[in-house]
Amino acid sequence: MMYLIIKEIDYENLDNTYRVVDHTDDPDKANDMLQGYRLIEKDKTTYYSILKYEQTGKPLVLTEEVAHSAN
Repeated sequence: MMYLIIKEIDYENLDNTYRVVDHTDDPDKANDMLQGYRLIEKDKTTYYSILKYEQTGKPLVLTEEVAHSAN
């Protein structure tokens, strides 16, 4: 099992963007990393979330629905 830290930027006139900024296999470390990213982020239009990802051989496609369900 892998835990991905997802960075979402909410643009006013464009679609939101999503980027994997970090990852770990340890759920406790993932939560610590998420808290750290949220703590240092000053931009009010940037959000972080965790996505639990089980590698299946298929590519991971991030959508707004997936990112929000990870909160």
